[in-house]
Amino acid sequence: MLFKVVCLAVLAFAGVQSAELPVAKCKLEESSCLTKSFQKMMPVFMSGIPDANVEVLDPMQMDDLAFDLAGLQFTMDGGVMKGLKNSVVDSVKWDTDKKSFTVDFHMDISVKGHYTANGRILILPITGDGQIKIRLKHLQLKIKITYDEVKGPSGKDIIKPKKYSFDFDVQENAHYQLTNLFNGNKELSETMLKFLNENWKQIATEFGRPMIDLASKRLFKNVVSFLEANPIEEITGA
Repeated sequence: MLFKVVCLAVLAFAGVQSAELPVAKCKLEESSCLTKSFQKMMPVFMSGIPDANVEVLDPMQMDDLAFDLAGLQFTMDGGVMKGLKNSVVDSVKWDTDKKSFTVDFHMDISVKGHYTANGRILILPITGDGQIKIRLKHLQLKIKITYDEVKGPSGKDIIKPKKYSFDFDVQENAHYQLTNLFNGNKELSETMLKFLNENWKQIATEFGRPMIDLASKRLFKNVVSFLEANPIEEITGA
């Protein structure tokens, strides 16, 4: 059963059928083995496999992002995130007693789309309606998923994820580029862009969570879809 669970976890992140997948046999306490397996499969999962109910996650469509946070009203339409398929998996830890697993990984990502902004960012007022591009260097993510083992519609055992939680930290740098700030006022725009990029860490920490939350929801949704569609015995051949 331990091997079955490991295969499911790796396959969930890979999004491919077991017949196509050279998965190492890892015991759950062997974090280094799990980490290597997840690393190998991460790019495949992020690229999406329709037959396994896994969407394309890189590039990830980020439509209708909207939040009202700390005095800032912000929306982004037609957003696209790139870079997840280049994720580096730092560690994978499994807790069979608590029925949960945690994946730590990092990557560089870019996000672009059409934005509107009104309100304040930290100490400065802002208004804008134009294009936005964000680059995050070494975005560190930790996602924890809890699950149950249940009977699927076919009567066969499946893993059913219940919920997830995440933490994030932009560790190296963030760069923000926005057009049409302050109705095109060049002086005010340059002042705001300089402020954003000089205070990138605080900006990312305070205002980045809604975007990362949206991406994490998409990741979790696809892990759930894959695991619920594939009984353990069909994936492992057991």
